[in-house]
Order: sequence, then C-alpha cells, then structure tokens
Amino acid sequence: MRLAQWQSAFIHALKPHGNGEALVQLVNEREQNRVEIYRNNAFQALLSALKLVFPVCQAVVGETCFTQLVRGYEQQHPLSNSNLNRYGRHFPQWLAHELSQHEAFKDLLYLPELAQLEWLLNQSYYAMDLDGFMQPPNCRLELLATLDEQAQQQAALLLRPDLALLSCHYPVQNVWNRHNAQLNSAEVIGSGISYLVIHREGFKAQFSVIDKALMQLLSAIFAGQTLAQMADSALDLSLLGGLIERQWICGFRLALEAD
Repeated sequence: MRLAQWQSAFIHALKPHGNGEALVQLVNEREQNRVEIYRNNAFQALLSALKLVFPVCQAVVGETCFTQLVRGYEQQHPLSNSNLNRYGRHFPQWLAHELSQHEAFKDLLYLPELAQLEWLLNQSYYAMDLDGFMQPPNCRLELLATLDEQAQQQAALLLRPDLALLSCHYPVQNVWNRHNAQLNSAEVIGSGISYLVIHREGFKAQFSVIDKALMQLLSAIFAGQTLAQMADSALDLSLLGGLIERQWICGFRLALEAD
C-alpha cells in the first residue's frame, strides 16, 4: 500500500500545478527539494518531444517563446499517454486560441496551420504500415474486380493509413519548404486556399500540393462514401486512376461490413 501511495503522490507532484505535500510526508526531509527537479525533468522531456514534432514553428517564434508556449500547453493538456510520439495533438488548436489573445502574434496567424501540417507529417511517419492496415474487413483493391456490379457500387475505397488531408488558408507549405531549403526559386507565395496531401514515401513523411477537384474526391473517399454515392455527386471520378497509380488508394471495404 505504501508503494501505491508513494507512486500516486509522486505523479501528482510532477504535474504542472501539482501539490507535493503528500509526497513530502512520505520522503525524508533531505529529499523534499528534489520534487522540483523531477518536475522540471518531466517538462523538459515534453519540450524535447514537441521540438521534434514542431521544429519549423519553433524556428518561427524562437526557442524562448516556443518554450513558454509549450509550458502553457502542458498546463492545459497534460500528458495522458506514455507514448510521447502521440503528444501534441491539440497543440495547433491551442495555438490558434493563444494567438488570438495576444497582439504580439498578429503577424503569425498562419502558425496554427503550420503546426497542423507538422503534426500530420509526424503522424504520417508513425502511421500503421499497409500490411497491418489491410486486414478484414479491409480488402485489397484488386479484389474489387471479382465483385458483381451491385456489390461494387457498395464499395467504399480506402486511403493508405499514412495519408492525411489539409486545407490551408495560408501558404504554410512555403514556410515549411523554406525552412527545409526545399523551396523552388520560381515558386511564388500566393493567396487563397491550398490543398495538401500528407503521405509517406519509404521512411520519409512529406506532402503534395493538389487542386480543389482532387481534394474533393479524396475528402469523399476519406469520409467513407461508396462508389455509388460518389457517382451521384459532382466529383470528378476520372481522377481515380491517378490515385490508384500513386498507390494512395490501397483497397476497399463493403459498406454493409462497415463498423
């Protein structure tokens, strides 16, 4: 029982607003000043994790500002999963709220979308591999030809598990490219909405800029629409061949078997 009490008190003391009184009662007096050291070490681990996920955001605002932003984020969204690769999911949304509260960030309104791009790149890298994804009720794409026409119409196409879609009101892809020295000298920062597909090639997560028609089609597939539903819409189904060729579409699932 004492071990369980000690563990509970220790975890509570490490939280950003944790109270160390319960832990103090369980340790020697000379150990009491170490609580703050452990708490700082825990924060530094989270900070290091988010620096790896959001390196361009850190470069934009600077290390000191980024550290303060992470400290504020940690207080609102404490670690709830031991997998640090999953920590930071709400950081883009939290950034959007935080930036709206401070005049100093008025020129960085694109930052939440940049953070969302970096988060999706990170998640694409750690996404499930295709062999693990293609398990029943998911079916390989070549099996679609073996179904009769009625069954084919009830098929919902599947995107690879490492794919994600992002529509941006700011050209954050150019910010990311410039930071990573990948911007073509002829590329011009434009205005309007940009449509991005985040995907993994080999062991590298990257993104491709696509047009609105392709984004609409990919969004319909991502939403689980069947071939019949897509045929009844204004979507350009002639683009499906290119998606299959790029291996972005990896299979299908029959609507009747959907979860």
